[in-house]
Amino acid sequence: MLSFASQIWTLTQAHKITAKTHLVLQALASFEGYRGLFPSHESIAARAGCSTRTVIRALETAYSLGLIERTRQRMRRSGRVVNGPNRYRLVLVCLEQARVAAAHATQRLKEALARRKLRFSSNCQNGSEPHIQRNFFNEKLRSKEEWLDLIASWSTPPSTG
Repeated sequence: MLSFASQIWTLTQAHKITAKTHLVLQALASFEGYRGLFPSHESIAARAGCSTRTVIRALETAYSLGLIERTRQRMRRSGRVVNGPNRYRLVLVCLEQARVAAAHATQRLKEALARRKLRFSSNCQNGSEPHIQRNFFNEKLRSKEEWLDLIASWSTPPSTG
């Protein structure tokens, strides 16, 4: 069985998680103690050297890959029930399970891009003229076909060299 650190290193090298996600997961693992694992997003962000929003995105990725399990807690303060700290559990999964989870997440992203492309196409066809969008980098106007080609290029995975 692999350690959690070697597991996230392997996933980073296989391009299944980003370097920022790797740093966030390392920071989260460093909080583990005999009482459990329950740091705040701000504490993880400070230790990883990134923003709180980056921590939330990285944790969502880890949940979808099955690397971390979260238990939400509710507490009673001043007669009211409020959200307490999340408790985390680091999960050691075999790499095959992580690959399957990553493939599933990739497929969901491709489907979302296809829906966006279809919605964009239908919006362009409903108008009397094709919609022309402005590119803010060079102020060049793009046609519908150029935008569709651009969106299609997003769904193709980058080549690894």
